[in-house]
Amino acid sequence: MLRLFRVVLPILAFLALFPLYTRYKAQAGPVPPGVHLAGLELSRVKDPAAIREALEARYREPIAVYYGQERLILLPQEVSFQIDVEAMLQEAGQYLQGPDFVDIALRYLLGLEQRRRDVPLRYRYDEDRLRAWLAQVAEEYDRGPQPAYARPPQWEWQDTGQVDTAPAGYAGIYRQDWRWTPGAPGQTLDLEASIPRVLAALASPDARAARLVVEETPPPPPQMADLAAVLDTYTSDFPGFAAIYVQDLVTGQEATVDVDVAFSGMSTMKVAIIAALFSRMDGVENPDVGQWMDYALGESSNFAANLLLRYLGDGDIYTGARRATQFLRQLGYANSFIQTGYDAKTPLPPIPTQANQRTDWNTNPDAHLQTTPREMGRLLAAIYRCAQGQGPLLRTFRDTIQPDECRTLLFYMSHNEFQELIWGGLPRRDQVWIVHKHGFVNEAHSDLALIHGPAGPYVLAVYLWRPGWMDWETSNSTMKAISRIVWRYFEMVAELQGREPGPPLVLEPPPNYVPLKEEYPGLAANYRGNGQPE
Repeated sequence: MLRLFRVVLPILAFLALFPLYTRYKAQAGPVPPGVHLAGLELSRVKDPAAIREALEARYREPIAVYYGQERLILLPQEVSFQIDVEAMLQEAGQYLQGPDFVDIALRYLLGLEQRRRDVPLRYRYDEDRLRAWLAQVAEEYDRGPQPAYARPPQWEWQDTGQVDTAPAGYAGIYRQDWRWTPGAPGQTLDLEASIPRVLAALASPDARAARLVVEETPPPPPQMADLAAVLDTYTSDFPGFAAIYVQDLVTGQEATVDVDVAFSGMSTMKVAIIAALFSRMDGVENPDVGQWMDYALGESSNFAANLLLRYLGDGDIYTGARRATQFLRQLGYANSFIQTGYDAKTPLPPIPTQANQRTDWNTNPDAHLQTTPREMGRLLAAIYRCAQGQGPLLRTFRDTIQPDECRTLLFYMSHNEFQELIWGGLPRRDQVWIVHKHGFVNEAHSDLALIHGPAGPYVLAVYLWRPGWMDWETSNSTMKAISRIVWRYFEMVAELQGREPGPPLVLEPPPNYVPLKEEYPGLAANYRGNGQPE
């Protein structure tokens, strides 16, 4: 009897509860209690259309997409992003069957809290359209590493006095100097890694923002090509023709702007005349020759330069000119020549060179003596290396030119105390180590300088030409700016590379040096003075 009771009682209980179970099952759909669709508890909503609206309302808003600091907007419909409500309802319907629903029904009947069951968000999107959208973003915002560049001077507020043009403690408006920037990193969108982030934002009801995966490429180290580009841009609106040569004497690298155009030799060619003279004599044994060098380089005397050419030619100025030209040719300078001395009146046809046969630019170079900025810049660089006991001068003229002779040449150059042009553009110019030789003709100005800069020594040669007349204000201001740009570039190099400038050359007078004297026969009377056209 007891066994029968145990069998019948559950049957009777089931038959008693079955109508309630069946009725509750019909009422529990389409989303049973405790089942959350994409985080929403929608069991009280019985209309599938209302469920659809409740879900879609959370995901139809646009999302913010960040490429670095750039904020972009993506509308879900742009990539055909849609909530798959049918799939979610079908998955929720599984909880109306089997043990899960028995658990749900019993908890309901007993008044217990329902156990949470989650149906994740189900959606569809067009992958091709999403990839195309991201590819367009990449096309617009991707960039390669940016090289170093210079910011031109501009007016700014100053209150620290930490600039060359403002005293310490100065407060007010001042003109900011040229400033180099080491460049900017490149940035490239990682499209594959960004897709999951965008989808996560589209599929989130509240965190509707995605930060794209952007890979950075560090900027390249500053290069002389960056300096050349800035100089070329700066001189692009010069009212004539500007040529610039720079050589970093630490690395031997060059920066050039139109340096293979023929120019009049001007007084900068006097450096070549004296270098050629040293290739044919042993030091400065004759004090007179030393004074001629001093006048030619320190005082820019054409008369003294002609005396040196005659001495080079054993008394004949034309022979001296040919020997100077031969000296330049032996060094590989095929565009430089001297036919006569300075201030020659006899017209001569120019020696044809690749530089003076160009048709793109014609600076009306003097037929008697011509050169290019590249060749004069390289010559001064070779003189510096010779003074250090190395370089092409010693290799080419190993039996005749000695390092002390190159130092003597630079010593005489140091007597040029004309602090304008390249020298005038240097910061704290009274403290900078520089030797230079400038030169003028009516239509062209030039300056050739050896400077011990922030990252070590460098050579700067600037040649300017303007048709009709090269006025002083234009020439001087242009060369000063070029000089400042180059100096600031080497400041940046020194900072980024940790380059120390080291000690500059020590220039001492030769053993038989005789200081200049105004009463020197024939020279003082013919000296034209610095800053005057020659």
